[in-house]
Order: sequence, then C-alpha cells, then structure tokens
Amino acid sequence: MGRIFVQFALIASFSSHAPGAEKPTSSSIPADALRTISTYCQDCHGAAGKGGVNLTDIESLKLDTRLDLLNKIQDQLFFKMMPPAKSDQPEKEEVAALGEWVQAELRKHNASKLDAKLPYPDAGNYVSHFALFNGTNRDKPFTPARRWLVSPQIFDERVLDVFGLEGKEREQMKRSGFPGVTNPFVLADNPGVRDYDLSTLNGAHLLVMKTNAECISARQLLPALTKSANATAKANNPKEKDRWVPKVTPPAFEAVVLKQTVPTDDELRAAVRTQFDCVLQRPPTEPELQKYLVFSRDAIKLGGNAEGLRQMLMAVLLESEFVYRLEFGAGPEDEHDRRKLAPREAALAIAYALGDRGPDAALTKAANDGRLDSKADYEREVRRLLDNKTYNRGPIDKSLIGLHFEPASTSHPRINRFFREFFGYPMAVKVFKDTKRGDGHYANADRGNTGTPGRLIDEADQVVDWVLAQDHNVFEKLLTTDQFFMYHNVDNAKGGQIIANWKKAYEVLRETDWKGNPDQVLKDHDATIRKYLDPKGLPPKSGRVHDNSLVRYMTHFEQTLGRGRTPFTVLPWSHGNSYWYSPIYNQPRTPGQGGKYGGNDDLDYHPVQPFAMPNRKGILTHPAWLVAFSSNFHNDPVRRGRWIREKLLAGYVPDVPITVDAKVPDDPHRTFRERLEVATEQSQCKKCHQHMNALGLPLEAFDDFGRFRKVESLEHPDNLIKTSPGNAGDVYKSKAVTTTGRLDGTGDPGLDGDVADPFDLIDRLARSERVRQSIIRHAFRFYLGRNETLADSQTLIDADQTYVKSGGSFRAVIVSL
Repeated sequence: MGRIFVQFALIASFSSHAPGAEKPTSSSIPADALRTISTYCQDCHGAAGKGGVNLTDIESLKLDTRLDLLNKIQDQLFFKMMPPAKSDQPEKEEVAALGEWVQAELRKHNASKLDAKLPYPDAGNYVSHFALFNGTNRDKPFTPARRWLVSPQIFDERVLDVFGLEGKEREQMKRSGFPGVTNPFVLADNPGVRDYDLSTLNGAHLLVMKTNAECISARQLLPALTKSANATAKANNPKEKDRWVPKVTPPAFEAVVLKQTVPTDDELRAAVRTQFDCVLQRPPTEPELQKYLVFSRDAIKLGGNAEGLRQMLMAVLLESEFVYRLEFGAGPEDEHDRRKLAPREAALAIAYALGDRGPDAALTKAANDGRLDSKADYEREVRRLLDNKTYNRGPIDKSLIGLHFEPASTSHPRINRFFREFFGYPMAVKVFKDTKRGDGHYANADRGNTGTPGRLIDEADQVVDWVLAQDHNVFEKLLTTDQFFMYHNVDNAKGGQIIANWKKAYEVLRETDWKGNPDQVLKDHDATIRKYLDPKGLPPKSGRVHDNSLVRYMTHFEQTLGRGRTPFTVLPWSHGNSYWYSPIYNQPRTPGQGGKYGGNDDLDYHPVQPFAMPNRKGILTHPAWLVAFSSNFHNDPVRRGRWIREKLLAGYVPDVPITVDAKVPDDPHRTFRERLEVATEQSQCKKCHQHMNALGLPLEAFDDFGRFRKVESLEHPDNLIKTSPGNAGDVYKSKAVTTTGRLDGTGDPGLDGDVADPFDLIDRLARSERVRQSIIRHAFRFYLGRNETLADSQTLIDADQTYVKSGGSFRAVIVSL
C-alpha cells in the first residue's frame, strides 16, 4: 500500500515545494501560505465572504467546516480557477506552497476529495501531461496487485467456455446470448474508457450469479439426466422455454449421475477437477480439492448423486475467481520491489488485452512451458494473437443486432471497442429525437431494433474498422478521413455483383412490354429472370406488400437505372427495410420510399465503399458522433467542446456545481450559439466555459441530426413559415450559422489560435503532438484498466514513439503497451 500511496501523492502534487518555504508541521497556516491568501484571496473572500467563502478565520473553524473549506481551496488551485484572470496573479512558488499546505492538512485527516477522485476515470488527466512526456521521470512503472472484475463481454465468453463451445455454435451464442443466463455486469454509458479495475462484487451481483449458477449447473447435467430415472434431479432442469441443451455431459459428471450407489472419492475428485477446468480453466489446489470432496460427499448424502453433484457444480460457479481477473504476481521481488505476473496471470492479461476470450491453447502451453517470462515472450504471443483472424472474431457490437439487421464483424472486436469508447459515438442510441424535425428520415430506437442511430453507429464502426485494417496513421485518419460508409449492408464484391445482375436484367427486359403483358415477358425471358433477379422466378404482379414481381422490379429499375442512378442493394419494398436516412449525410433521398421517386436528384448508390463524403472530415463529423453529443432538440457544443478538451487535449474541466442551473434561455431571434454565449458570458460561468465553448461551437456547422448546414432553422412558434403535412419538418425562418472558434491547449503556437470552421479545427488537432499523446494515454487506461501515474512516464513515451516510428500503427502501440 505504501507504493500505491506514493504514486497517488505524486499525481495530486501541484509542483515541487518552493525553495525556502516552511514545511507545514501543524494545523496553523505557514507564513508563506498565509501571505498568499491575504495578498491574492482575502479582497474577495474576506469577512464579506464572496460566494459564501471567508478565508480570514480558517484556523478557528470547526474541523468539518474547515476541511470542507480546504477542499474548496484545493479544487480552485488545482483547476486554476482562482484568482480570476483579471486579478493579480501569484507566482508559481506561492501557489505551490499554499497547495502543499492545503494538501497536507486534508491528508492528515484522510479528507481530500481530490485524492479520492484520483483512481477514477474522470480524474485520468489530472497527471501533468508535460511531466509524463518530457522524459525526466525515471521511476519504474508497476501496477498494484489487484482483482479486476471481468467486463460484461468477458463474462459472456466465460459462460460459453464452461460448455467448451466452439465454431458456429459459439458464434450463435455470442450473438443471441446464452439462454437463461443474465449478465450481472453493466458498464457506464459515458464516453471514454469504462472498464477500470475499481469495481467490486456486491449483493446485486451475487443474486444474479446464484440464479445463473442454478441454470448453468442444471444444463451441464441435462444430457446425463435424460438417461436417469431420478425425478428429483430432473425437476432442476432449465426452464422449458430455454431449449438449448449441450450435446453431452462431461464423463466425470455422468459417472456420478448414473451410478446407483454412492460415488467413490476418486469419482468425486474427478468431477471436481472437471468443473474447475470448465469454470476456472485450471486444476484445483490440493486444499481446494479436499474442501470440495467433503462438500460433495455431504451434499450427495442429503440430496442424492445428481442433486449433490449439482450443488458442487454451483459452488464452483460461485467462486469469485469466475468473475475476477487475478493479478497478484509471483516469484521474488526485483530491486524496485516489484514482482512479475505469474505465467497464468500473464496469459490471461495478454488474452484479455486482445479479446474477450481466455488464453488459446498455444498461449496456455507457453505459460505452462515457462515461455511467458520476458518481454520477448510477451511480444511473440501478442503478435501471434494479433495475426490470428478467427479466435476472437465476432460482431463489433452485438447489442446492435436486431430485426432485419446484422452489424459489422471483425477479427478483434476489443481493439475496435477502444475507439468506440474513446469517441463515445455508441451513445447515439440513447438520444431520442422528434422524428418530424428530421423530415421523417430518422427513426428512434424501439423494441427489437436500434433504429437509425443503430445504423449510424454501425457505419461509424465500419469507418473505424477500415482505418484499423490499414493500420497506418490511424489517429490522423480517424480524425480527418472523408471516406465514409452508408447503407453498406453487404461486402463490396457481393454488392457489385447484385448491381451488375440487375443491370443485365434491365438491359434485356427494358424494351419488352413488361407493363402491358408481364405474363408473356416472364415466359419469354424465364432464364434471364432466374439468373439475374430471382432463382425461384417471379409472379407477373403481386397484391401483397412485400412480394417481388416483374412489374415492381422493372418500375424500380426504370426510376433508378433508367435515370442513370445506381439502385441500393436492398429493394425498397423489402420487409423491414429502414434504409431511408441518407439525407442525414446530406445525400439525396433514397428512391422508392413509400413507392415515391423524386427523379434525377434521387440517391446514386455506391456499391463499393467507403466513398468520399462531401462536407465530412473524420469521426467528429460523423452523424453517429454528432447525434451522441446532442440533446433531443439541439446540438450540445458544450459537451462537444468538453470532449475535445479532455479526450484530445488531455485537459480537464470541473464538474458543473450543483448550485448552477445549466440552461440556455429561449429567444426566437437568436441562434443556439448566440443564446449559449449570452448564457455563459457571466464570470462564474465563463471560467469553465472558456475551456469548452470555443472548441465545440465550430461544429455548429452540423445540426443535431448530423446534417451539414449553412443556416440554422429558428424553431420557435414566432418564426413558423409553413406547417408541413405528414413526416416532413415544418419550415421556419432561418439565420446564418457562425462556425468560428478557437483552439488552445496544444502547446504548439503554430496550431493554437482562431479557427474558421470544424474542418480547420480538425486539421489542426490531427497535426498536434499533444492530441496523439492524449490518445496514447487513453489507450494505456483501456489496456491497463487504471489511470496512468508519473511512474508510467517511460511506458507512455515508448508507446508514443513506437506509434511515430511505425508510421502510425495502432497494432504497434498495443505491442508496446
């Protein structure tokens, strides 16, 4: 614990102690700290107590009141909020002396709220970015011994491992979820790294785990129970509606279930060993084996062979190790008081860095053979698993799987997950919109599907996966690419073939009398139709809503191919078709919606994707990201600016005080930007908003649906021009959008300064060394499950330089970390 405390102390230090300053030894205020307070603070915070803060009587306050006041002072100093910018400013040494005294006083009583925040994600940027990357820190890095609660994704995979599922059966279960088992773990919805090593098991987890253990243990025995006449045991079968059953019960279990007499100790030991292997992926220790042997004997004595065995299976499933990753280290300490991970711990760490499954056979063998002991060993296994395209393959986000929709899959979904969490665009599905304002092109998430935001999230996933596949200048491309996916429901080759077939059919059939005599056309061109349109053949006409017919096909082709447009690969009358949101990307409307065609301005589909999207530059201009960082009715330039400050510029912004009513006033004559600027220009607001607004306001070039715009519709009853029927949006007066802003915090005078629009802002961010390093910091947190400390400086520098030298390879960053 001493090592941990020292590291966190380093994080919270404002700077080194000022030379010659008195070291605080008691609760009295040292002379240098007192001078700073009286010189720079008491003019406002004297007896009158501006803001309810009086700094003239700190020493006479009761302890609780005093500690509360010191926490306020510490926050103001740490976040550089006081003194106000227009006031006289103390020297750094003066701030350091005051900060050290405040910190020491709070720590004396274990009362520092800042210290309490340090391990948590929101405090990730509290370590000085300059100190981390200037190369002066020579401390040796370490991670404290820990139990790291598994992620929801790892838990799902561990359940599948209990039954040894592989191949198509495992793939199906990964998509549908294991029947009867509830995942007890939920990660926060906030953007940024969410899977930290801070969470612990609680009573709610235990209740879910107990129900899960009952279900899993019953399934393990079900094939054997079908051979048994034990009615009591059969009563514990899974619910009838959960029909999946494993093909076999492990032989060691079946031997106990089917035996008509009491099992021998050897048979019970074999069953315990088998369950440890299924659940914990390791053999039991001798004390564990003896404990479970006694438990099994007693349970069988009370409930019979099958039920007694099931109680043992449940007990192993309730071992805390089933839901934790253990990293305690093994072997002797080095000269810096550190231990290496044990081989099995190392195997788990490597496997869970790259995916959600436990170690594969080769990694397990390397650990068992003593070939997981050096950096070279780690690198060998990491590179091998990165090259393996099948072991971790799966959907990038299975929560998007819904009615008539299958999201993108990739070889290493966990690598993609880092960028999903970093950018935060999956939160789009949590935002609900007035669909009429979206001109009927936007469908909110509903039962059984994730609507338009789900499709947009999947298309953003495809951009990320495409950039990762190239693995060159990954950060820069994610911020600046104009290559986007839209309606990419099949791969390029398949999509191209569908369109080519349709063109061939159309060329043959266009000159026929398909309108007047479709029956005859079907007879005359049966081979063409079966080859290029439908292998089952087509009816001439159909009165049913979703049926294919020759007339329907040819009408669609006339309005698309006949007008020089490439049709989309999903037919507009297809059941469940909800691909109508192309205007969200400022693309023409999709032809055929409701049987309507708009002429030559209809969408010209791109079967080969990604393709260049006008007025887009990187993920920050992707509709999924823009929707995620918006409200139900407006953009949210404050949250967008805060995201840029914290995620790209390694900065931090204090939380909104609970006494502040963060509300933008209505005004029918002003744009949202103008109203926000009025609301935040007051000094008590400006000291925080100056770090956010100017970064987020350039993105006002896009509305809250993600559509590029040059004017803003002033959606207020006073400005209504025309009420539109149906789903079309009403028409209001509008006003030109201002997209200027200001970038600061890169540390590069050539990049900081006024920006003209979001594209100017993004280009500068993409060239920033600090932005690159900030992403590296977040990658560290994602793969290590904790915030970086000053002792991790060299690790971060190595990862950053590896990225640069490798030409911007994220795989190289993973190997380095």
